[in-house]
Amino acid sequence: MLTALFAGLAFTLSSAFAAIVLGRNLTRSLAAAMVFIVGLGFSLMIAGAGFQSLVVVVLGALMLATIQIFGWMLVDVDRDHLPATDRPTRIARSLAFLLVGGGLGLLVVNALVAGEFAILGPPPVVATPGEIGALLFGPLREVTLLVGLAIAASLLAILLLLQDDGQKG
Repeated sequence: MLTALFAGLAFTLSSAFAAIVLGRNLTRSLAAAMVFIVGLGFSLMIAGAGFQSLVVVVLGALMLATIQIFGWMLVDVDRDHLPATDRPTRIARSLAFLLVGGGLGLLVVNALVAGEFAILGPPPVVATPGEIGALLFGPLREVTLLVGLAIAASLLAILLLLQDDGQKG
């Protein structure tokens, strides 16, 4: 079972990488992304996620279909689906923006009416950055701070050196 899980995760990660590499063509990128969703669902099913794996696959497929529909209308990088300057394209893009904006507006209005943004009961306890640092680094938090400052200073020095080389060349 562990071998199948690793194989499924390797397949999923390679298809996600393919979706990034093929990003210049929207159709191939979305096809690779669909393969990623299938691989992720397979890996989750092997890991024992059960119903949650089905939910992830269905929602991922719906989101990719939405991206595909609006992507072809709004971000046609290859200029092979819709002409860039004709009137029907502008109308389709306007309708897409109105649909997305209207849907988001309805979602916010519904959440406000339902009271989703109201905090019921006592306010949640939020850890301070010092408490998180003490939890993660324990007694080495001062050393971690010094190492972080040294890394930031070295990156700043490299940036200044690169800018100096650019002005001379």
